Amino acid sequence: MDLSRISSSVDVNALLQKHVTIVGLGACKVAEGLAKCGVGSFSLIDFDTVSPSNIARQDFNFTDIARRKVEAVAERLVRINPEVEVETYALNYCALSVEEHDRLFGHTDLFVFATDSFIAQARGNREATRLRKPALFIGLYRGGRAAEIVYWFHGVTPACYRCICSIRYEAFARGQGNISSEGGTIFDLGLLHSIAGQIGLGILTHGADNRYGRLLQQLGNRNLLQTKIDPKYALAGKDIFGKYLGNHPANFSFTTIALPMERDPNCPDCSSLYKQPVENLYG
Repeated sequence: MDLSRISSSVDVNALLQKHVTIVGLGACKVAEGLAKCGVGSFSLIDFDTVSPSNIARQDFNFTDIARRKVEAVAERLVRINPEVEVETYALNYCALSVEEHDRLFGHTDLFVFATDSFIAQARGNREATRLRKPALFIGLYRGGRAAEIVYWFHGVTPACYRCICSIRYEAFARGQGNISSEGGTIFDLGLLHSIAGQIGLGILTHGADNRYGRLLQQLGNRNLLQTKIDPKYALAGKDIFGKYLGNHPANFSFTTIALPMERDPNCPDCSSLYKQPVENLYG
């Protein structure tokens, strides 16, 4: 694959040696984009098959219906780059033992969690922080009106997913369900995945002397990104984008804010990395 025209912005030689693990293949465009930038190997995890409703929302085709999502995406990655290595796992990520998890995914350079399941996202943060592996969490808000990206990189971003989303953990403990992204369109997901893919490149090539290699340094501890898609979107009745970007008519939509996050010193997931007491939410 000829990567010469992106080599000034992306450390393609580094990406050829990287392994990315993706949990939840609604994010297949993230996988495809990373493959086109030169990522050399992937692990794909999703127990689901392609349904007719996936065609309108996700990057699958009519001919993919009833196929395992992992198989359909793996085939696309090989079409992009015949030399790419792809491991597929049609299984429930949350059902894996710690030993199985580490045997299958301990070699990854970046975890991407793109599911509607809070339990899967929470399990992902616990394992990524335990292994000290970078992790990227992506998701649409209700109705696809806005989107969220959280990332964690040990030694670079102090706060992990659980530090940032503690309110979500508290809501789950009260018996509240997952946040549904029903109503989100292919364009909403495309916007989200484009931003997430760029953060992924920044993580995988961190330290390179180019645009993407400097991205995390420029972001600093601003590792919660929120993207406005619906011009009228408000969070709990508050215009969070207007708060930070102002109310000028030019602040319309399709904008992203990157918010500074501080670590919770009592976080049950990441506090052990800083020699703090640890609790285990899952028993």
